[in-house]
Amino acid sequence: MSPSAASGRAPGRTTTVACAAALHAMGEATLSELSSATGLSRPTVKEHLTELPHLVEITTGAEHGESPTPSGGRPASRYRFRGRHGFVIGAEIGKHDERILVCDVAGRILHVGQHHDPEPSSGRERISAFRARLDRVVTDLRATHGQWLGLGVALTGGIGRDGRISYAPHYPDLQGLSAAEAGLVFGKVPLIVEHDLNAAAVAEHSYGAARGTDAFALALAWHELAAGVVLDGQVHRGSRNLAGELNLIIDGPAAPAHWSDEESFLPVLEAAERGDPEAQAELAQFATRAARHLAYLALAVDPELVVLGGPLAHRRVLTDLIGARLNAMMRKAYPVTLAVTENPTFGPALGALQLALTHTFGTLLGDPAFPARIDVRPLHTDPQVGSCGEAGPAVLV
Repeated sequence: MSPSAASGRAPGRTTTVACAAALHAMGEATLSELSSATGLSRPTVKEHLTELPHLVEITTGAEHGESPTPSGGRPASRYRFRGRHGFVIGAEIGKHDERILVCDVAGRILHVGQHHDPEPSSGRERISAFRARLDRVVTDLRATHGQWLGLGVALTGGIGRDGRISYAPHYPDLQGLSAAEAGLVFGKVPLIVEHDLNAAAVAEHSYGAARGTDAFALALAWHELAAGVVLDGQVHRGSRNLAGELNLIIDGPAAPAHWSDEESFLPVLEAAERGDPEAQAELAQFATRAARHLAYLALAVDPELVVLGGPLAHRRVLTDLIGARLNAMMRKAYPVTLAVTENPTFGPALGALQLALTHTFGTLLGDPAFPARIDVRPLHTDPQVGSCGEAGPAVLV
């Protein structure tokens, strides 16, 4: 999103915000580097970045160990975002797993946390435990990174247009509640609540297999399909926020009881991987159901790409079967391009974090489309790097 050199600004964006966007994308830069990136003069860039003293700081080249220039001049000053201005949190609350990610305004990840609860509990109990863990994280971070600027939460289930939880398959006691009634509101901290697969699709679009693709679906590799759908680069929700929820269709005989969740189905998958013929036959039935739903979705939406997500997306014995069945069903139409998620563990939490960070910059800079970026490398290397504790949004407060 580079501004026009002729006009000195990006379409619909002030010059100050354009300079901030270039700096955020680069992480740290000199005036010359920012001038080159924006097409603006160095004095213009400097003038507009000085309008953001609360967000942008200047360091000298000497602080980075740079030597004077050949003519004896001082090393060039460098600009970067003040990471300690504040932080943003993204979280996922699933059936058994909870994940919390935190980044500062520069997009650096400060905390990576995971919690697994093998025993079922009510939604209110899960949220109460989530609040307690989040309180500990926030207490640590406020001492070092300033204000808590935003919270994004990805939930399993539907979020209605009225901001209420329209259905909650794992936590029926939350159904019909607003974010405040469910206990997700933290004082005046801006809150975004999103369907977990929509949030995962946001993450995949920015940092995953769907980079550069503006029409795709992020679909669970599962016998009952749920998907986050992105069209024209935006999450597609439908009139009732139910777009992609093919799992709500009653489609033929009921599935076996042990297909109800990953943990109960996993023994079948593992036996099939070992070559057990009965398990392989059952897995073929499972994959056929998944492929049929994917075919319905593909012809209804006509995406460029379908990304398979969820905990089973990297099990080739399953995804290869799904792909083969899908293309056999689609032979009168077109071969569907399949990919596997690049964010298998933190996709929903990362998408929630992205939504919260973008909203934060919309508030700080007045640009709702500010291209905020997160440095996701810690999530793809050691998930505990930077951890300081435990391992169209529907609701804005």
